[in-house]
Amino acid sequence: MAVIKEVKPLKLMVTIIDRGKGKKLASYYNSQNINFSILCFGKGTASSEILDYLGLDETEKDVFLSAVYAEDVSKIFSQLDEILELHKAGKGIAFTIPLDSIGGMASFRALTGQKEEETKK
Repeated sequence: MAVIKEVKPLKLMVTIIDRGKGKKLASYYNSQNINFSILCFGKGTASSEILDYLGLDETEKDVFLSAVYAEDVSKIFSQLDEILELHKAGKGIAFTIPLDSIGGMASFRALTGQKEEETKK
């Protein structure tokens, strides 16, 4: 008899903010039980004219790659806007990419922080 697994759709959330603000974002993600998040350091290559036009000061960025449940994306975007003021020019950007396929339940559990017994119906 096959065991049926409960799997909710996931998205990869990419959040890009000024360098040094990553601690604030990591703290928020921990409070939301976002169990998989990688911080990468980014550096922009745009010319100063383009940066001035876009209203950006800092070229060094904190880039977060996080696995989130698709059903939570709207709530997370709304709260990120309040916390990081993403609606203001030059404060950062957040977007998601659908994760349509994940290589097995072990990978799904690693991304979501679920234990094996939590993924069984």
